[in-house]
Amino acid sequence: MKKILLPLLLVVCSLMLQAQNGRRIFYPGTLFGSFNIGGTIYTHGSSATVGAPYQGLSGGCWVSEPLAFQLAFDIMKTTSSTGNNYMFLCASAEFKWDLNYTLFDISHTSPEKVVPVYPMVGLGVISRTDMKVHPKEHGFHAMVGVQASYQLSKSLDAKLEYKCFVLPQYFNGSKSVSMLHNIGLGLLLHQNIDQNFRRTESKSRDAEKDWFVGIGIGANYSAFDILTNSNGGGEAMLGFAPEVMFGRDFSRYWSLRIQLIGFSAHERYNPTLQVAGKGYYFSQLHADVMVNLTNLIIFKRNLHFNVMPYLGAGPIWRYDKFYLDYAADFGLFFRYYVNHVSDVYLDMRYVLVKPAFGGGAGPSGHFYGVGLPSITVGYIYFFERNPRYFKPRYECPD
Repeated sequence: MKKILLPLLLVVCSLMLQAQNGRRIFYPGTLFGSFNIGGTIYTHGSSATVGAPYQGLSGGCWVSEPLAFQLAFDIMKTTSSTGNNYMFLCASAEFKWDLNYTLFDISHTSPEKVVPVYPMVGLGVISRTDMKVHPKEHGFHAMVGVQASYQLSKSLDAKLEYKCFVLPQYFNGSKSVSMLHNIGLGLLLHQNIDQNFRRTESKSRDAEKDWFVGIGIGANYSAFDILTNSNGGGEAMLGFAPEVMFGRDFSRYWSLRIQLIGFSAHERYNPTLQVAGKGYYFSQLHADVMVNLTNLIIFKRNLHFNVMPYLGAGPIWRYDKFYLDYAADFGLFFRYYVNHVSDVYLDMRYVLVKPAFGGGAGPSGHFYGVGLPSITVGYIYFFERNPRYFKPRYECPD
């Protein structure tokens, strides 16, 4: 998995941070970082155990006035009901939302002595180690949480944070969904606490018109070591792939979308009988961070064609024998302007799933060797007008 996702993540980050001619995706002064330490409650089946220490490290930036994006790394130590000592390592991509600013128009710098509250949601990968009894286990997870902070100085806050990591079914031998509840205290270091600095360059004057919806259709392929498996099944492993999406263009350079995809797939091809594996129906709900590569490189107004690499993750489930897990996805999104409210698109995507979800591993046995590549075409509708054609450069106030 690391051989596939890590290089792609580095490329996307490089594009985001090294835009040509001094152009930036994120506005100056939006960076922050934090660390915390605390304890963990591990609910596994019908049992619950307490462990310590829990350690967390995160860093990110504000992408708009109420919304921040961060990468987080968390280490948890706990004990199972049978006495086994576990260590969980988590890496997550997370969003946090400034609740006070959005609902009550109260900022961190307001004269009212309020405590900022930030609900959080994220997705990522988790690894469990127990060298004495069990081998290592890897998978995906979802995270929900909340953070509250208290200002100590102009650039430093104390924070109290709760995170709940929701693990997939059958992770660590549990038939039910397991959870890691973490409570920690820490410090938050930031460049600027004023919401006027939480904005992207080329921000729209009418942010409510940056939203879009889309619908598409295409085909997927049930892959088991797609590049090395000479007996993968061919056309017998094709499936039906409809999709719907909802998203927002935050600037000329990057977008965020939420997409529901499916619908049919196959378990591993049987080379002896020369038939496709058992057919099943599935859905995945995932969030993608999309970078507009065309605008980064060319920076020309009224471009009709855009190339957008993206990376995301989300829950995935089967309907025949209900099984909930998490999957990562990455791909290339090609968008073509039709008129002031419409685009058409071509989406080339790879969904990375655990072998257990697809009915077994490929010949290599690798965790990242099972996936659902797809090609879809569709239509995008922008509310009121296409934001790509009215985004001026935002100038910093004095």
